[in-house]
Amino acid sequence: MEKTNASKIKKIMHVLNPMAGKGTATKIKENLNSSELVYMSKSADEATEFIKRACIEDPDTCFTVYGGDGTVFKAVNALMESGNNQRASLKIVPVGSGNDFVKSFEGEFGEYQVDVMKFNDKYAVNVINMGFDCNVVQKASKLKKLPLVTGKASYILGVVGELVTKKPLNLKISLTNENGETENMEGDFLLAAVANAKWYGGGFKVAPIADVSDGLLDAVLIKNVGRARFISIVGDFKKGLLVDENGKVRQDVEDILVYKRCTSIKIDGCGAVCADGEIFKENSVDISVMPKAINYIKE
Repeated sequence: MEKTNASKIKKIMHVLNPMAGKGTATKIKENLNSSELVYMSKSADEATEFIKRACIEDPDTCFTVYGGDGTVFKAVNALMESGNNQRASLKIVPVGSGNDFVKSFEGEFGEYQVDVMKFNDKYAVNVINMGFDCNVVQKASKLKKLPLVTGKASYILGVVGELVTKKPLNLKISLTNENGETENMEGDFLLAAVANAKWYGGGFKVAPIADVSDGLLDAVLIKNVGRARFISIVGDFKKGLLVDENGKVRQDVEDILVYKRCTSIKIDGCGAVCADGEIFKENSVDISVMPKAINYIKE
């Protein structure tokens, strides 16, 4: 990841989502200095509109958001829609049920220019996925609302539930690889993920060599396989062990796993996509990378 010089910040604005992390953000407000600027949103959509408006009014602002990946998704879309995304800065305090984006910065500190994925008319910074794992997220979103069920546990329970009813997607895929060449694929896939960062699903290392500032997307595709075969590899898939540091797929899964680095990818036949934990009904998704589009501060 490439660091950048710290931008000139006129003010810091704290934006809290009271629904994230089962109310954790609300408690945080009580510990902030009374002189600091704080905005407590009534809903995720309201927070998006506030950040967009505030960024237009004062671009040289650091927006400190409290929440999980869904909150980050809203903040990124607000910054991009404001048109001042390269002047403002974003800092994340991970108090949501899923905090996967920040995992890519473990042990790192400073300010980074982070790539953004544009898909159709929206934006994402972590992972866009469809198929098996998208269905898992839909199940997990319901499970994590239950008492004592963490974001990680809800995802694992969702995986178990989806294995019972799994249905492959027939996808048509066209991507532009890092050499500028077009590659086309078609067939039945269990899941497809397009990653800017390494982690999703509360700790699955889906794209082990992804770099949020390299101007590339990591496409991870698993062809349709039986339950027994999938269960046999899911542990290593979770740990990111199916791909080596050069992006080469492990020999024993070459027949079912595709790992491609690209600058854009179009996928037809998805039905629904999960972008940074948010679900959208989209039968076709066109994803491209916007290099170094957001200033991200890790403290």
